[in-house]
Amino acid sequence: MELSWTSLLPSLLAIIFAIITRKVLLALIGGIILANVLLFWPAPESIAYGTLDSTWETLVDPGNMLVWFFTLGIGALFGVLEKGGTFKQFVLKLERKQWIESKRRARFMTWVLGVIVFIESNVTIMISGTTSRPIYDRLGISREKLAYIVDSTCAAICILIPLNAWGAFNLTLISKQGVEQPLMVFIQSIAFNFYAIFAVLLALFVALFDWNIGPMKTFEKNAVPDQVSKNTWGDGPDENVSFGKGTAVVLTSLISLVVMVPVMLLVTGDGVLVEGDGTLSVFIAIYIALGIASIGTLLTQPVNLKDILEYVLKGAWNILPLAVILWLSIALGGLTRDLGTGQFLASVLDGSVSLWMLLPLIFVLSAITGFSIGSSWGTFAIMLPLAIPLAMTLGLPPAPFIAAAISGGIFGDHASPISDTTIIASMASGVEHIDHVRTQLPYALLAGVGATLAYAVTGLLM
Repeated sequence: MELSWTSLLPSLLAIIFAIITRKVLLALIGGIILANVLLFWPAPESIAYGTLDSTWETLVDPGNMLVWFFTLGIGALFGVLEKGGTFKQFVLKLERKQWIESKRRARFMTWVLGVIVFIESNVTIMISGTTSRPIYDRLGISREKLAYIVDSTCAAICILIPLNAWGAFNLTLISKQGVEQPLMVFIQSIAFNFYAIFAVLLALFVALFDWNIGPMKTFEKNAVPDQVSKNTWGDGPDENVSFGKGTAVVLTSLISLVVMVPVMLLVTGDGVLVEGDGTLSVFIAIYIALGIASIGTLLTQPVNLKDILEYVLKGAWNILPLAVILWLSIALGGLTRDLGTGQFLASVLDGSVSLWMLLPLIFVLSAITGFSIGSSWGTFAIMLPLAIPLAMTLGLPPAPFIAAAISGGIFGDHASPISDTTIIASMASGVEHIDHVRTQLPYALLAGVGATLAYAVTGLLM
């Protein structure tokens, strides 16, 4: 079809509707319907058939089937670890190993925990927040400072070390845009993920030098040492209970997940890591970890096979909305390619918008979207199908454009008051949610301004 400004409407509808309603699923569905209206107007039967066909073909595509199952598998894994009790034992075990005796070491320990646990953002928050909280109370560090550090490392680290569902999610979105060697391009984009990099480094600086800005100054000033801090889970750990077996199950399953991804990348890539099948590798790694977690929980906890099956199903159910978001976003991405959205954007921007402005614009738009809807994955799903075709049509390297879209989504996940990770960081740290948002936002905005400038410089150098 002829290139037209109307090709922008499905994506714009998804963005605007998601911002207004904060319902990413409905926004994506609306975008899909509008795209088929533009493709087949004025034939109502063709519009209806095209809508159903585009979504169904995306759902049953053999390559996508692995994506649906590994997404559900990651939910099932953490359902078993959490509901089976081994994760709680793991946290209690860590709490009993308190050896931190200075504020700087306490803050640095929290930052390190946030960095090394990069499997899943909420797991990072729970481990970092729940293990650090008693130490912060004992030493007189504000819980708001704790919430900021754990929140600043969770999503940022998950995208900078993408051997997890985050990486596989974005790798799938990238590959569906027709990018050659999507794994290599995704790896290249990590170096341009400026907001995530700045957020992690700024959190490290705050941890080491106790730099307080904005409302954080007041909370730090009012924090007083508590020599009798309560255990995170409510009651103190029973000294007669051994937490070794539960801890071993958690560590073994998570370590296997980390190790098996690069191993399978080597296997599927015939010895070349970047040529491996990322989706298949994550799929196999997740189900090996799920098997280890299930068997280990059966052997070490007072549960039976029926309980394990219940935990698996509940965990998969909890993550099902993410799988649906991914499904609909892939369908919308295919339709925007059919409409020539990327080509039209390139034709309009060519000569009217300086190239150096493209990356900052993508980052800012993605950041506004992420902040408004409170979902980094939803932002990735909306923005990547716009950013990648634009780069490819202009003949520019896609990695910086991918990074700008992802980086904006991370900002939204970090700073938005309606983000699940922001809410969980408040809960894990034991602070009023609005206090966490107020104390964190100045740091997030500072990193965001730095990222915007970095993208402008990158655009000038392209």
